[in-house]
Amino acid sequence: MASVTLSAQTLDKNTFGGMSVRQIGPATMSGRISALDALQSDPRVLYVGAAGGGVWKSTNAGTTFESVFDDYPQSIGAISIDQNNPDTVWVGTGEKWTRNSVSFGAGLYKTTNGGDRWKLMGLEATERIADIVIHPEDPNVVWVAALGHLWGPNPERGVYKTTDGGKTWELVLFVDENTGCAELIIDPENPDVLYASLWDFRRTAYDFRSGGPGSGLYKTTDGGANWSQVQSDVFPQGTLGRISIAFSGADHNRMYTLIESDSTALFRSDDRGQTWEEVNRSYPIAQRPFYFSQLYPDPEKANLIYKPGFQLLVSKDGGKKFASPYSSQGGRVHPDHHAFFISEKDPNWLYLGTDGGVYRSFDAGATWEMMRNLPVSTFYHVSVDTEEPYQVYGGLQDNGSWVGPSNSPGGIGVNDWRNVGGGDGFYVFPDKQDDNIIYWQSQGGNIIRSYQDTRENKSIRPVAPAGENLRFNWNTPVRFSEDGARMYVGAQYLFRSTNKGDTWERISPDLTTNDPAKQQQEKSGGLTIDNSTAENHTTIITIAESPLNAQ
Repeated sequence: MASVTLSAQTLDKNTFGGMSVRQIGPATMSGRISALDALQSDPRVLYVGAAGGGVWKSTNAGTTFESVFDDYPQSIGAISIDQNNPDTVWVGTGEKWTRNSVSFGAGLYKTTNGGDRWKLMGLEATERIADIVIHPEDPNVVWVAALGHLWGPNPERGVYKTTDGGKTWELVLFVDENTGCAELIIDPENPDVLYASLWDFRRTAYDFRSGGPGSGLYKTTDGGANWSQVQSDVFPQGTLGRISIAFSGADHNRMYTLIESDSTALFRSDDRGQTWEEVNRSYPIAQRPFYFSQLYPDPEKANLIYKPGFQLLVSKDGGKKFASPYSSQGGRVHPDHHAFFISEKDPNWLYLGTDGGVYRSFDAGATWEMMRNLPVSTFYHVSVDTEEPYQVYGGLQDNGSWVGPSNSPGGIGVNDWRNVGGGDGFYVFPDKQDDNIIYWQSQGGNIIRSYQDTRENKSIRPVAPAGENLRFNWNTPVRFSEDGARMYVGAQYLFRSTNKGDTWERISPDLTTNDPAKQQQEKSGGLTIDNSTAENHTTIITIAESPLNAQ
């Protein structure tokens, strides 16, 4: 693998100015989709926002896509088409699904020509935009849900409103610097009535907290001038977390809200929110509310609700029971769902955004087809070998480890990339001394030595001595020496191997702070415990061997 050492110098902006960027893939799989919207009068027109891959447009129901947002921030939080003026589309940057590996945005953008050109409309300091609501009768009136900063407080949170098409903005709902707006909906019969889900949350390098005193469900009846908190005797008491809210399209008197608490539950109202009843608190609907929290009632059937989650959940009895119409673990649909669209024109027509790309269904979710043409995967790491042309190795968020060519006489095709490992992909390296060996890694320091001729895989992660635990980061560092003779892995200690990982030598003391207060990952999540190892801390996070002295 080639190695590059960068010195601390300023590069002239023209240094790389003559170099063009080539798209080399992969597109066999895709990546995390964070937002999407389609035109209700013609759902073939579809805009898709990726967690780190910008905005893409299709005019043929996803058969082909065009990238329309390359010059702007690539982390997307919300997309909203003006259904009365289809060439007008608003995009909020900054992903709203607040995992540890998300990027941030830089404001709100608008196009009035179907994505050919975009204009920054402000709200740059919000960092994350979760929702955009356009007034159904006056396109100059727009409300924006500003989620705010992930890693610290900021005052640019809550609900913003413009009455002049985005030239000026007013913060019309603000609770505090720790609480942002996670969801915003408008009454389908009265555009002066809106509901806002306020969410108090915070992430650190070693912990995540969903829930706090700022969380709550708010309602306005005058377009945002005044707000009151929605309360009910049946709602959870005490601290609340992320809240979802939705109107039934088939019966506008019916509303649903999913409230995260120490007893997360789904509630239903049949009188436009005057009274509520609890209908469900089963585990599937309460799973990871910070990551799966939206509700999508069917526009024609009042009892039919879709809830994206690890799998797509469907209720046909008004929320009392949910079940998945398919098995995502069976390989038919990638797990982890974050975006959804139902056609009001034909409710059988659905789009689903997952960690593995966009799917479409024309039979209300009974069967799905993946759109294998969106190269928006999120790479954790990339390496190359010394072949001619060289091959590219990479680990992808929730999409495994892959190898593909940098060039090909006939052009790089989807079948030129091949999968070499599963899970969340991180470091992927070719062995510098044996072309038959590839090393790939998944989360938590799981390192595999893979033989390409036999497809044999062997785990080579260092093993802790008896009575001791090793602390591996979610994104555990792995490095090879320049000559390929030595391999390094970091936990809280630095390990070295001279036999391709068969055995390891610990060559350092604990190099971290070893702070017990930052090793409580089993308690991470706030109201809903979420211990995926993503918050593992007091770990080594990067390694480099001196090119002058390997000792």
